[in-house]
Amino acid sequence: MFTFVIPAHNEEPTVATIVGQALDAARPGDRVLVVDSGSTDGTARRAREAGAEVLAGPLGKGAAMNAALATVHTEWTCFLDADLERSQHNLAALLRDAAERSGADHVLGDFEYDYPGTILATTFTIYEPLTARFFPEVGAVGANALTGYRAVRTRCVRTPLPKDFGVEAYLNISVALAGGTADVCHLGEIGSRYRPHGGSMATEIGTRILDLAQEHGRLDPERRPAWDGWLRDGVAAIAPTRADEGRSATLARLFSAVRRPMPAA
Repeated sequence: MFTFVIPAHNEEPTVATIVGQALDAARPGDRVLVVDSGSTDGTARRAREAGAEVLAGPLGKGAAMNAALATVHTEWTCFLDADLERSQHNLAALLRDAAERSGADHVLGDFEYDYPGTILATTFTIYEPLTARFFPEVGAVGANALTGYRAVRTRCVRTPLPKDFGVEAYLNISVALAGGTADVCHLGEIGSRYRPHGGSMATEIGTRILDLAQEHGRLDPERRPAWDGWLRDGVAAIAPTRADEGRSATLARLFSAVRRPMPAA
């Protein structure tokens, strides 16, 4: 059985779209749960009207996911994003089918973006270099490794999750370190409501990876300041990302950021 978990902060315009997909994908015994993560709009009301169970949760994506996990008793937890505007397919159904078919412990939803910035900027310039350096066992998990669309065997989730946007990086790394297997499910092209977070999201993701590297003895604490500096420079390089900047300009800046030298081991 599956619990479809949808963390949602001020997603009143879009939350009903993904709730509808999850309800269509659900089978008897499944749950469709929206965690209203400190919203100040009508997110909770719209989610209930669309047919979801709604849980009031704290602010922070990972914090909302923790609130949901405290109530989950199904074999699988399928996380979905609440900002979906359109998709070619039912994303919840694709993830469910892939999880049941693949035999993997962790299925990540990869997808196509029209615009190469947004979270992809952080994926390419912060997440990928740090993970390859400190946690090579994570391996290749699609171009959208920080995807909000994923299904994971509930027993494989090490809690508590980090409370912020570092949660997806944490899941990738912690499941791999525990010996869990991963697979990628292609979701086609999707459209999401883009809302810039400045450099905060990239900082939270990079900081979480460095924290894990230090926790697992892969980063000498004396070398941490150099890596923190590398992270700050990378965040500054990608922070100007805007949805109207233009594809070529964005890609040129991302390529420059990826080529930055890393600190000595």
